[in-house]
Amino acid sequence: MQRFQELLSTFHTLCLGAIVLGVLIFAAGLIPNYAYYFVLQSTFVFLIIALGLSIYFNKSKLFVLLLFPLFFNLALAFPSTLFTKLSAPAFWYITPLALSLGYLFIYALQERGLFSSFGLLRSGIGLAILTSSFLLLKNFSPQMQKALESDLLHVSLKALFKAPDFVVIISLITLIFIFFVSLLFEVNTQKAPFWMLCAQLIPTLWIQDKNSFILFSLIASLIAIAALIHDAYRMAYIDTLIGVPGRRALEESFLRLGSRYSIAMVDIDHFKKFNDRFGHDVGDEVLKLVATILATVKNRGKVYRYGGEEFTILFHSTKQEECVLALEEIREKIFARGFAIRDKSRPEKAPKKGEKQTSIKKERLSVSIGFAISRKNKTPHEIVKLADEALYKAKESGRNCLISH
Repeated sequence: MQRFQELLSTFHTLCLGAIVLGVLIFAAGLIPNYAYYFVLQSTFVFLIIALGLSIYFNKSKLFVLLLFPLFFNLALAFPSTLFTKLSAPAFWYITPLALSLGYLFIYALQERGLFSSFGLLRSGIGLAILTSSFLLLKNFSPQMQKALESDLLHVSLKALFKAPDFVVIISLITLIFIFFVSLLFEVNTQKAPFWMLCAQLIPTLWIQDKNSFILFSLIASLIAIAALIHDAYRMAYIDTLIGVPGRRALEESFLRLGSRYSIAMVDIDHFKKFNDRFGHDVGDEVLKLVATILATVKNRGKVYRYGGEEFTILFHSTKQEECVLALEEIREKIFARGFAIRDKSRPEKAPKKGEKQTSIKKERLSVSIGFAISRKNKTPHEIVKLADEALYKAKESGRNCLISH
């Protein structure tokens, strides 16, 4: 059940859900035609918000990519102001082509901030593509339309799309490229462009309806905003080294606590030894390993990095037996796991059969735990202090043990 909840909460799943919801809303006609005027205004508002956030968080990639839906929605909103006459084929042929090429070139450049040389280069490429799009929309001709409508796909595939074959091929290549590159990143601002492009290509490749483009542009802007906010939260509350919430997130959790909870303080035994003997890189790996194992604690415990090699586990329960059993299980798991030290002379590739293998040195790894249950008229910080006192006693008792206050 917990695995299913984690799957539902992933950024990819939420973006897919938003796009599917948009398809269902449009297909079912849940938004009347007159209401799309307000949807368009909302789209502009959220695009401006997303652009502002991308500037604030110095994300040049998202900033430039958001200029594309902004430009094409302006083209739909003011066709007679920007163009002498904006023909339907011109919009539905040029828009997906410009979006795909823009996303392809802009996403391929590394993120180096909006005001860096990379950011300026990315902005220049984006503006060049948008300028070319404007000129193509303004000077779209029957000859250009005929050239784009050249047959390239098999007849069975042509029935799937309303856009020309060339546009479809470029769009699919861009989507595949961005999807696989996005898998290399953990931050959502690097995953968002794939879903933003998906949202904008659905109305241009399949539906080709003005209102659908406005609706899916709104979804694209919301995806960008969600990615920016989530990454900002992650920077503020998640420990970037080991991937668990930090001290600030723990303080926020204290504000939402009820009257019944338990707190455990966990400290890695002899952690200084790993740093002194093997270096800080090995010490960091030890922290990551312990954090990973602690995160599997049962009884709905949540792990936070308190500071240094010390962790806090917060249980929304005061059932001492269940919490202690969960903590003892995790303590024994860490002790049984140990930590393997990679030999500096160990080859990068595994030795072939018959060749001498290098020995793997395994260091003892254990944790000491102090545990305390919430008490009447005591704040969470005071319970942390009680758990810390119990942790100190656990270390005095020989380490690798749990003591309750």
